[in-house]
Amino acid sequence: MPRKAYSEQERERVREALLAAALQHIAAHGLKHASVETICAAVGISKTFFYSFFPSKEALVLQALSYQQPKLLAFARTLMSDPKLSWREGLETFLRRCCYNSSGIAVLSAEEEQMVFRRLSPEEYQAFQRSQLILFGELLAVFGIPVATIDPRLFGNLALAMIMVRKAMPEGLPFLFPEMADEMVSFQIGALADALERARDAKPPHGENRPETENEP
Repeated sequence: MPRKAYSEQERERVREALLAAALQHIAAHGLKHASVETICAAVGISKTFFYSFFPSKEALVLQALSYQQPKLLAFARTLMSDPKLSWREGLETFLRRCCYNSSGIAVLSAEEEQMVFRRLSPEEYQAFQRSQLILFGELLAVFGIPVATIDPRLFGNLALAMIMVRKAMPEGLPFLFPEMADEMVSFQIGALADALERARDAKPPHGENRPETENEP
C-alpha cells in the first residue's frame, strides 16, 4: 500500500498527540516505561514515522516538558483568580498538586534527568534551561512576586527539589522515612510559601532591575 501523505495540519496534530502521550506516560508510569513503541502505539503511528518528528525519545521528552508549560501557567492563573481561595491557599494548592501529580503534571526523577541529560547536546541543554528559566519567571509573575525580590532559578530549584524528593519516595530514597512523606511535603510547602510571601511583600532594592530572563545564560 502507498504511504499516506500527511498535510502540515495533520502532522502538527500527530506531533501534539505524541507530546501529550509522552507527558501522560511520564506522569503515570515514569520515563522508563514511556518507550517510543508505547508512545507510538498510543498515538497510532509507526516507530519509523515517529522519527520524522523527533530524532530521539530524549528530544521528545524535552519538547514535551516545554509543551506542558502553558498548562502549568494556566493552572496557576486559575488558582490565583479563584475568589474562594486566598493568595496563600492558591499558591499552596499549586505546589501540592505538583508534588502529588494530581493534575497530570509530568516531572522527571533525578535518575530520569540523568538518563535524558546524557543524550543531550550542549545546545539542547542550554535551550531547555532557558525555557525553564522563563517558566519560573512567569510563574513568579502569576503569583505577583517581582523577580527583583527572588531569583527565578532559586524558586525553580526549591520547587523542583521538593517535587522530585516526594516522587522518589520510597523506592528511590529508601533511607528516608516514607511514613513521614506527607508531613515533609506539608512542611516544605509551608516554608516555601513563607519565603514567597516575604518576597511578594518586599520592596525591590532601589534602582535594581534583574536582567530579562530570556537573555540569562
